[in-house]
Amino acid sequence: MRIILDKFLQAWSACMFCMVQGDLTVLTLSHAFTASKTGLLTGVAYWVTTKFDEGPSSLWNGAWLTGVLTMASDIVIHPTHFGDQWLEAFCTGLGAASICLIWEKLKWQQD
Repeated sequence: MRIILDKFLQAWSACMFCMVQGDLTVLTLSHAFTASKTGLLTGVAYWVTTKFDEGPSSLWNGAWLTGVLTMASDIVIHPTHFGDQWLEAFCTGLGAASICLIWEKLKWQQD
């Protein structure tokens, strides 16, 4: 279940940042709740995909999958706050994939 928490936090962080378009002074509990739904859906979806397979074979595949699942979750959970319907979700997915890369690199350096 650690993987669900990791992916939740990666998607949650990216979603919070994108929803407020980088202005962290306007964060509210409503933003946190919405980001929590996106994070939970991403975490569970990632966990389910690892149950059907061994999981991503590389760091890049894991980051790609995290980004795609975060984008899909973001589209499903709430409407966009800027641009086309997919634009905020794309930025959120890109942010989650970037956080995933950094997260995993730091985790591997500790091992």
